[in-house]
Order: sequence, then structure tokens, then C-alpha cells
Amino acid sequence: MKKSHPRRSLVIGAEGGEMEYYGGKEGLIEDRQMDYEGIGNGSEDHSLNELMLTRNILLAHLFAAKLAPSEVVRFARRYTTVTYWEELLCAVFNPNASNLMAVVSIRQTDGYSGILRKHGSIEYVRFFIDWRDGMEMQAAGLSHFRVCDNIDEGIKRTLPSYHLVSCRFDADRYNRLLNEGVQPKLRAVLSWNHVPDMDDGFTPVFGNQVESHISIDSQQELASLFTTAEDPSTRLTPNPGYLPSSIVEAGLQ
Repeated sequence: MKKSHPRRSLVIGAEGGEMEYYGGKEGLIEDRQMDYEGIGNGSEDHSLNELMLTRNILLAHLFAAKLAPSEVVRFARRYTTVTYWEELLCAVFNPNASNLMAVVSIRQTDGYSGILRKHGSIEYVRFFIDWRDGMEMQAAGLSHFRVCDNIDEGIKRTLPSYHLVSCRFDADRYNRLLNEGVQPKLRAVLSWNHVPDMDDGFTPVFGNQVESHISIDSQQELASLFTTAEDPSTRLTPNPGYLPSSIVEAGLQ
């Protein structure tokens, strides 16, 4: 008789980065009681090591074609909303440029390329807009960028590194609604190595989502916004290292 494994959850480092999983015979980690917040003591470090091993095995299956992509995704869905490697910090409307914009933080030196390090993997961000027309969230565009491990061939990356992604949207419609006193809502969903569904109920395995009503006029405003999202202690004194010159523009469409 197959053993039944209860669902567990673990907060991994970043705020809101919750992992859920099932242990099992074919699982990559054993089922254990985990109820930690953050990473600190030895048992928590051990749990993080298990998660790292899981990700590396998934990378090996993906790039070595040991499992079909659909099987990799099915297997990975033991987890949800893990933000140890990558995290979406903020998302905004930029009507002046007719762009939806988001900033992604890449937090680790490895865990992106697996055994074939030169290939790297892809971070996807899908945007949704609630136009307040009774239709709820509607898919508005997809952007992406490639990320590699930071340990081969002289690649140097200051961590965390920040990537700006964007896609076009109907700024005229947005401005008309604002003039009518209606405030559209934006949702951005980050998903590592798996294109987010167009269904607004999609929950990423590795990644997260943010919602926002914020509209900006320039990237300078965006820099201040994601500085606060990354470290609330910088609210009054933004770190110059977080200004637009430190953001890598990637996947712009």
C-alpha cells in the first residue's frame, strides 16, 4: 500500500517565499516536519540543502532529457512559490512608455544551469491587467531573460543582480480609465524555467507574483520603488547601487 504523505510548508529566506511539498517513494526529499521561518540553525540549513539538491536534480533531468518536459513540471509541482533563487520585487505601469515593467532579483551564484552550465535557464514574467471591467485579470504579455550560474568561464555577477523586464500595453485605454476615476490593477508572475499559464490563477513553482496599482513616469522612480521592495530599511536613503545603471534590461518586448 502506497504511503500517504501530508503536505508541509517552509519559508525560504525571502519574505513570503513559501515552499510546499510532498515526500514520497519517488520524491527527491524525504517527508519531514518543517515549520521554520528563514534559515539559521543546523536543521534549517539541512532542509535548504535538500531543496538545493532537488533543484539540481530537476536541472539534470531537464537538460539531460531524462524526463519529458511535462514530467519535469509535474514532478516540480511538489513545490510552490520558492524564492530562494529568484524573486519578483515589484511591477508597475509606465504609461509614458506604453510599458508594463517589473524587476527580478537573482539571488544565488548557482542553481540556474545544472550540469550543462553553458546553457543556463530562463526566467519568465507574465503580466496581467484587471481593467475593472468585470472581466477580472486578463493576460497582457510575456517577457523573459536567460540566467546562468556564476561560477564558470570567468562570469562575474554581484549578488543580488537585478533584471528589468517589460512588455507593451494599451496606455491609451489606461489613461482613459484614470480620467474616469478607475484604477486598473497589474499583476506580474515570475516563473523559473516554466512559461506561466495565461490563466491568472497560475502559481509558480520557483518564483512568485506581485500586484500593483502603481504608475511611474521614469525608470528613476522604478529604482526607488524596487529598492524599498528589496530592503525596507532603505526607504529614506536609497542605495545608489540600486539605481537604473545597476539594472540589467532583459527580455524587453
